[in-house]
Amino acid sequence: MLLKKFQAQEQRSVIWLGLELFAILAGMAWWVAQPPGLPDWQSALLFSGGFLGLFDFVLGVFMTNRKALEDVRPDARFGVHTRDSLLAATRRVQEKLGLGRHGVRVYLAGEKDVNAYALRLELLPGWRLFNSVQLNRSILHLLDEQELESVIGHELGHVFPYSPLASRCLLAPALLSGVLSLVLAHALRDYDLYVGAPLLAIGVARWAAFSTWASQIRLVEFLCDDLGARASGLLPAMRVEMKLALESEARGALMERVIEAKLRHQHLPIGGLIQDYENALPFGRVESAEARARLEKNFTQRLVEADQLSVKGMFDYVFKSNDVDEDVLREDLAKRRRIRQAVKVPVSIKELLAKPGGPSIHECDVLITAIETHPDHILVHDIEEVDDSLSTHPNVSRRLLYLWRNFGPGAGNHAPD
Repeated sequence: MLLKKFQAQEQRSVIWLGLELFAILAGMAWWVAQPPGLPDWQSALLFSGGFLGLFDFVLGVFMTNRKALEDVRPDARFGVHTRDSLLAATRRVQEKLGLGRHGVRVYLAGEKDVNAYALRLELLPGWRLFNSVQLNRSILHLLDEQELESVIGHELGHVFPYSPLASRCLLAPALLSGVLSLVLAHALRDYDLYVGAPLLAIGVARWAAFSTWASQIRLVEFLCDDLGARASGLLPAMRVEMKLALESEARGALMERVIEAKLRHQHLPIGGLIQDYENALPFGRVESAEARARLEKNFTQRLVEADQLSVKGMFDYVFKSNDVDEDVLREDLAKRRRIRQAVKVPVSIKELLAKPGGPSIHECDVLITAIETHPDHILVHDIEEVDDSLSTHPNVSRRLLYLWRNFGPGAGNHAPD
């Protein structure tokens, strides 16, 4: 069903792409037919600004503190992983999924966010630019080898089988942005606002490029979960979801403490408190007690520094306050506290993961049954677990249900274990 929906969306994207090309030709024809307005050099700059501006997010990719796996030191260790084991895992996943013929670089980023990312950018299908997979260092410390294979398989799904047409034909929206820049600048040539034409054009072109599949992101997430399970097996794929859910819950509890500290000590800069939160996080699994103790120590030190009457203290207060709306913080804190009071399903994923080798098929069956028979309960105390309707990613309960129904006993669609 998901594959049919994805293919139908891709067919609609082809029609939308045709409309973009028509708009490009029509806009260019209109601009050429107009009497001379702006000097040629200005027109060239405006077109270039609109065309290249569509790729402004690429700068963020280059500025990320990341390194290709091949360039990592051979003796470096990340939890149970080494550079060579990561390269071998990537090759195994590509071979299992039949993607060995596709070239994709895997990068390691020194980030504490437990996550992984995929990027596919092509001017036209086959004109590869920055196709890559990024693994944050924390996820390496959290997962074992089989679990990491599931993550790599999931991210490769975003790069190859389930990459939307919009990300494989970026030449069209880039040209649309450039042409719109010329059209808008010509229409506004009598006003100083014409220099901002590329900004408006980029916004329109970006909407045209990505609006066709934005509503399908959750669908693609499930399809990529499927690919991850095919790469690693059902149980490792389910363990990944459980571990990530527990991490989100633990980190949410720490962030709740940050908000409490800000509301209790209004003179403390929120930017500094967030930095204390980041410093308290280890790479990998968050032990709530240890991380909370480290966070409290950082807060205490910051309070001492803030209370010192010195030139430096005054400077920090005036120039590093970075304050936010306290009403918004109170509302967020109240929401987090309500979630903490929500009732969990009668099966603890923390206890399941603590078992040697993780949960068995039978224990996963019990967990899934608990989720299905207690629809008004939650698996972890996490905002998206309560309501993921506004999120681009399905919550952990939906992901576990999908994996089990697609690969569990009786599904008739088994992933290797």
